[in-house]
Amino acid sequence: MDFLDIEELNRALIEGKCPIAKGSFAIINKLAGHYEVMPTGAAVGRGVGPVLVGTPNLRMSNRARIGLPGENTTAHKLFRYWLAAQGDLQPVLTQMPFYEMLPALKKGTLDAAVLIHEGRFVYAEQGLNLIADLGAFWEEKTQAMIPLGCIYADVSLPQEIKDVFIRDLRESLSISTAAFAAGSAPYKEKILPYMQLFAQEKDAAVTEAHVRTYVTSDTENLSAEAFKAIDVFKAACLQ
Repeated sequence: MDFLDIEELNRALIEGKCPIAKGSFAIINKLAGHYEVMPTGAAVGRGVGPVLVGTPNLRMSNRARIGLPGENTTAHKLFRYWLAAQGDLQPVLTQMPFYEMLPALKKGTLDAAVLIHEGRFVYAEQGLNLIADLGAFWEEKTQAMIPLGCIYADVSLPQEIKDVFIRDLRESLSISTAAFAAGSAPYKEKILPYMQLFAQEKDAAVTEAHVRTYVTSDTENLSAEAFKAIDVFKAACLQ
């Protein structure tokens, strides 16, 4: 099993390197005919979108240097959707791994950045200001949920392999979410440390806020509303 940055995962999927991998909904059209969306393991919901944040007193202009987490990410597409409504604003855009953005803002090599994952929970305490909640903007304009990412599987994989994968993933989610809700010993001793091992922000409160925000009923099984949101996103952002 490999743990990669989201843009690295997206590129690996586009290049057909992974039989099963997490990826952004932003690449769903690029994968058509080669990969299918698995019904479990997705991140779709409300109040879960990326945020555009900037240094104090920043005035957005064509000279503003903005970091983005990869051209194939849903965050990039949602930023472009927001930017199209800002008139003639054409800032300087830089693609970089999401975990490099907060350090770049601190160093002053970026003026603003589109934050994903834990970033939405920690930017304020680091002295950064919210410029736009890109997810809230999307929801206001479309009335649709925000489709962030999902697990893709190669269509050539035998169905029994995909069925076993989904069964085991759902069982793991059920056990983990129950342990999380109960604050049980297995959660505190095994699950939480494992999540923190791969998290950028190690604080338990941030890790748990991440779980509460991004793990929803659609993570266990994509709903009809979720599939509608995916279609709205494809029409609005992937043409």
